[in-house]
Amino acid sequence: MINRDNSPIGSEAQKPFNVTEWREGFIITILRIGCLLGITLIGVSFSTATTSDRVLFISLYLGLLAITLLRVPYNVRAYAILLLVFAVGANSILAWGPWIDGSVFLLASVVISALLFDRRIDIIVFSINIVFMIVIAVLQTIGLYQLTAPTAPQTVPIDWVGYIFDFTVMGAVIVTAMGQFKSAFTRIIQETQNALGAVAIERTRLEEKVVERTEALENRMIQLRNSAITARSIAEKQNILELLETTTQLVSEKFGYYHSGLFILDDQKQTAFLQAASSAAGKALIGQAFSVETDRKNPLATAVEQNRAIITSDIDQKNFIADDNFPLTRSRMILPLAVRGNVIGLIDLHSDQPRAFNVEDAEILQLLADLTAISFDNVRLINETRSLISQLEANTTNQTQRTWSKLTSRVMPAYQYTPAGVRPIFTRDKRSDDKEGLHIPLVLYGQKIGAIKLKRKNNQTEWSEREKALVEKIADQVSLALENSRLVEEAQKSAARDQMIANISTRIRETLDIESVARTATLELRRVFDLKEAEILIGTPQVEKENGKS
Repeated sequence: MINRDNSPIGSEAQKPFNVTEWREGFIITILRIGCLLGITLIGVSFSTATTSDRVLFISLYLGLLAITLLRVPYNVRAYAILLLVFAVGANSILAWGPWIDGSVFLLASVVISALLFDRRIDIIVFSINIVFMIVIAVLQTIGLYQLTAPTAPQTVPIDWVGYIFDFTVMGAVIVTAMGQFKSAFTRIIQETQNALGAVAIERTRLEEKVVERTEALENRMIQLRNSAITARSIAEKQNILELLETTTQLVSEKFGYYHSGLFILDDQKQTAFLQAASSAAGKALIGQAFSVETDRKNPLATAVEQNRAIITSDIDQKNFIADDNFPLTRSRMILPLAVRGNVIGLIDLHSDQPRAFNVEDAEILQLLADLTAISFDNVRLINETRSLISQLEANTTNQTQRTWSKLTSRVMPAYQYTPAGVRPIFTRDKRSDDKEGLHIPLVLYGQKIGAIKLKRKNNQTEWSEREKALVEKIADQVSLALENSRLVEEAQKSAARDQMIANISTRIRETLDIESVARTATLELRRVFDLKEAEILIGTPQVEKENGKS
C-alpha cells in the first residue's frame, strides 16, 4: 500500500534516526520555550532589577528572538543559546556571588552543551564555568572585584571553596551521566538502525518474492486460460486431421513454442508417425515414421514406456540429444497422449529458450494432452459409429428394396378413388403413367415403394406448396403404415409357422415307437401343406446296401 505522496506506508517508521535532525528540532523547542518564559521572567524582575540588568535582559531576549525567528545555521543557534544561558548565569555570579541561582544557569549550560554538541564541548563548557568561578573568587578575595548587587551577602573564601566544590561535583556527575547517556543512546540508535536495515532488507526480499510469485501466478493463469481456449477449440473438431492440426497450431501460438509436433503410435507401439506440425521444418516431416523402441537416449521411447512427460534442456548435456531437424531447439518436452492408461500418441514441444519447461508447465500441458487424446478417441469412435450407421442404413435400404421388390413382383395392390367409389387396381394401364395431377412418391428408408397420384376436379392443375408439404407428410405416414402392416403380416406368418412346428413336434413326441413317429410326421406334413403324397425314408442307401449283402 502507498500514501498519497506515492511513498510506501510505514516508510516513516523505517526511516533511519538522524541525530542532527533531532538536535535541530530540540533546539527549536528550547528556543520557543525560552521565548515564552523569558518575557515572563523579564516582566516579573523588571521592577526590582537595576538599569544594567534590564538592559542586559532585554538584549539577551532580543537575541533569543532573533535566533528563534531568523533562519540561521544550527551551530549559530547552538552557540548563541549557550552564550545566552552562560551570560545569565555569569551575571548572577557577578552580582550575587555564590548565593543566588547563577550556578543553576551554569549547570544548565553544561547540560545543553552535552545535548547539542559532542562530548568534548560539554567538558569545555564545564571547564570554562569552573575557571570563571575560580577567577571571580580569587579577584573578590584579593579585593580586585566587588559584587555589584548592593544587598549581596558578605562572601569569604571558604564560601567560594564550598560553592566551587559543589559545582564541580554536580558538573562532573552531569558530564559523566550525559556522556554515558549519549553513548547508550548512540548504541541504541545504531542497533535500531541495524534492526531497521535488516527489516528493510527482509522486506525487500519478501516484496521480491511476492512479485516473483505474483508473476508466476499470472503466468499460470495465462497458461490455464490458453489451455482452456485450446481445449475448447479442440473439442469442437469432428475431423481427426483438423483436430491434430488445430492442436499443434494452438499450442505453438498460445504457449510460444516455435515447433510442436503430434505423433500417433502404431498398434505395437514400436513406431510413431508424425501426423501434424506447426513449423515449416516439422510439416516437411509429416508422414515419416520414427522408432520408439526402448532406448534411454530416445526421449520418445522414454515417454511411451513411462507414460509421463519428459523434459530435456541443452544445459544438461548428459541427457539432451540435439535434433538435426530442429537446430534451434534448446529445450524440449514430450507429452504422452493416453486414453484409459493406453498411450496412443505423443506431443513433441520445442523451444529456443534454455529451461523453458518446468514441472508446473508439464502439469498444465499434460492436462491439455489428455484432453487432446480423449477428443481424438471420441472423434475416432464417432467416425466409426457413423460408418457403422451408414452401413446399417445401406443394409436396411437394400433389404427394404429387396423385400418390397419381391412383394410387388407377386402382386401390385393399388386403389383408386372415383366418383363411383374406391376400387382396387390390379393391372398397370396407361393411366398410371399419366403426368397430370400431383405425384408424390412413397419413400421408405430412402427407397421408393410406391406413389400417390392426385387430380383436382374441373381439371385444375395448381397445387400450393403448403398442400404439397401436407401430402408429403401423409405419404410418409402411409409408407410407415405399409411397412408396419408388412412387418405385422410377416410376424403373423412366422408365428403361424412356429405354431405349426410346435403342433407337429407335440404330436410326434406323443409316442416312442419309431413307426408311429414316422407315420404321424407323414400325416401331419401332408395335412399342413395339402400334399398329394408324403414319404419319410428312414436309413441311408449305404445302410440298405450293407443289409442286402448280409
